[in-house]
Amino acid sequence: MKELNIADYYSKPLLLTENNNISDVIMGFLKQRIDVACIVDDSNYPLGIVSKYSLYRSILAGTSPDTPLKSILRRDVLTVNDKEGFRHVKDVLLQHNVAHGIVLNQENKVVGVISKSDIINGFLHETEILVNQLTGLIENLQDIVISIDRNNQIVAFNGAAEKVMLLKKEDIIGRNIEECFPEIAPYMVSTLDDLTTIKQKKVTLGPITGIGSFIPITYKENTSGALAIIKDITTLEEFAQELETTKNLQQTLQQAMALSYDAIIITDKQGRITLTNQAFLDLFELNDKTIINKKIEESVPVLGPFTDDPHQRKEIMTINNKTGIVTKEFIVHAGKEVGMIIKIISNQLDQWKELFYRMDKLESELNFYRSEYQKLTQNSSFDIIKSNDKKMANLKHQALLSAKNNSTVLITGESGTGKELFAEAVHKESGRKGNFVKVNCAAIPSELLESEFFGYADGAFTGARRGGKVGKFELADKGTLFLDEIGDMPLALQSKLLRVLQERNFERIGDNRTRTVDVRIIAATNKELYQLVQDGEFREDFYYRINVVTIQIPPLRERKGDIPLLCNHLINKLNDRLNKQVIGISPEAFTIIKEYSWPGNIRQLENILERAMNFDVKNWIDTIHLPLELIENKQSIITREVIPSTTAVVHNKHDSLNEMVSLKDSEKSIILETLESVQGNRSKAAELLGISRTTLYNKIKKYNIESNVYFNIK
Repeated sequence: MKELNIADYYSKPLLLTENNNISDVIMGFLKQRIDVACIVDDSNYPLGIVSKYSLYRSILAGTSPDTPLKSILRRDVLTVNDKEGFRHVKDVLLQHNVAHGIVLNQENKVVGVISKSDIINGFLHETEILVNQLTGLIENLQDIVISIDRNNQIVAFNGAAEKVMLLKKEDIIGRNIEECFPEIAPYMVSTLDDLTTIKQKKVTLGPITGIGSFIPITYKENTSGALAIIKDITTLEEFAQELETTKNLQQTLQQAMALSYDAIIITDKQGRITLTNQAFLDLFELNDKTIINKKIEESVPVLGPFTDDPHQRKEIMTINNKTGIVTKEFIVHAGKEVGMIIKIISNQLDQWKELFYRMDKLESELNFYRSEYQKLTQNSSFDIIKSNDKKMANLKHQALLSAKNNSTVLITGESGTGKELFAEAVHKESGRKGNFVKVNCAAIPSELLESEFFGYADGAFTGARRGGKVGKFELADKGTLFLDEIGDMPLALQSKLLRVLQERNFERIGDNRTRTVDVRIIAATNKELYQLVQDGEFREDFYYRINVVTIQIPPLRERKGDIPLLCNHLINKLNDRLNKQVIGISPEAFTIIKEYSWPGNIRQLENILERAMNFDVKNWIDTIHLPLELIENKQSIITREVIPSTTAVVHNKHDSLNEMVSLKDSEKSIILETLESVQGNRSKAAELLGISRTTLYNKIKKYNIESNVYFNIK
């Protein structure tokens, strides 16, 4: 038990100064019912003490009650820290032969007074805690605990004893052991006179059979009582009976195996032979059972060790010029593999040869038809890339062909064109068994890239994860490593990756073990890598190493014929995610969408549709739900198209101006709606609209919104 400190046991101090008088001390003693006062300076640092005994002596000597305390102050006072333990403080008080000490905190300021009586109370509390812990331990033991004193009176009877004996503790405590439990009384009484022996006896106590340990309780070589701890072994005896039943079952199994016409052998989980029958010994021409307890691969090499390969669980093999069907299965108990059983059918197989032949033929035909059916029904992983564009169809076909080999693929294109979708489709169609591991070279700090790719060993550097870390190359073993934004990779790391791609091996940081991996690389970038090579910002050898198969995805503005298909696909996708029922896009809104240049490509299109669907859209996405940059783009197009020349052109101009008015009304409505949703907060409105505060101010002024809205604009 940890030693208690004095923090919770010292007395609250009566703090006075040297200028207080004897009357002040007397009043403080009476009020707080204490017998020591601490004299401190203005900063609460101790100067000394005045005890009731020094006060008595002063009064008997005729000292006036108005006398300042500095005349009777005792300055050579013992001080202790409030973090000290009781035993240490006790030793200090005894060593200095004093009855009181001043308790100081870490700043050496007075926080209390400790006396011998406080120390005693602390030790009594500590003793009480120990007694409670011992009592709790005895009460919570699963074994029966009974204790007696020197007069053979029962002083302890725990909860386990109450439960087993069906007796109440209050009915037992204080009674004679011989009266209550004559079965164990002789052992306990004899223990009182034997200080050195712990007796262990098998006893019957009430309804149980147990093993009793009888222990003398001693103090300073004198016996104060005896303790009996009785472990219930009734259940163990039941287990012994079950064990006997198990032995009988084992004998039955051995007899059944002996009568079996098939060869049978059983091993434990380590592969050691535990049981076999005569048919097995005869098949392998073994004369006796000397193979018991030996490894199966040592005694019967042809069977070999058991594996998880389902093709090796059932197979046909020739054993001593006899054809046999070997079946291997795990023996599982409580969800764990505890052994293996092997059965070999080797007799009368000639009669089955024709049947086996026909079964093999049928299986071959079935595999052929299954393969052909899969070819007809299997969809390509590239179907997830939605497009009606011929150029995109050629790219998907090219990517599908490249997926069948292990060549490095470089996917280029602007941000948001779907480079990652192409990479995942290539991996899925490649048939590689490993994982598809993605690394964004621009999102990881340059100083962490090497550890991300190659991992590190345990203790490789300060702060390293215990046990080390597996790098991306190991995670992608037998699979594909997708290097997104490869144009942002540091030159130093490019050289290391080049070595791994050429040699197919690497070492973790801080490790000298070389690891071999089989990883296919797919890289992607929205930068012009060749120009980076010319500028010295990208290694030329690394560029040609990754630029084997190139897939250049065109931007959305070059295949605007895909926009209707993409919008329909994305709206269905967003309906599921946002729990909406949007039917589509109105003709006016779709005209704006189709004429936009889409610098963010498909990702931007999806974000704008998602933003629009977060408005109170019922069935159709309309112009009012589109962001300002699309509407402003439409206005700019209309303005450029207004050319006043002939009468026909003037007519078109009026049509265009009418459309401009409609778009302006839509823009004004969007601004009003947004300002209302944020209670007129311009900063929040500008953030939601995706424009600067200055642009928002200009549009508020342009549309005279400030004088029309009914709320206060902030």
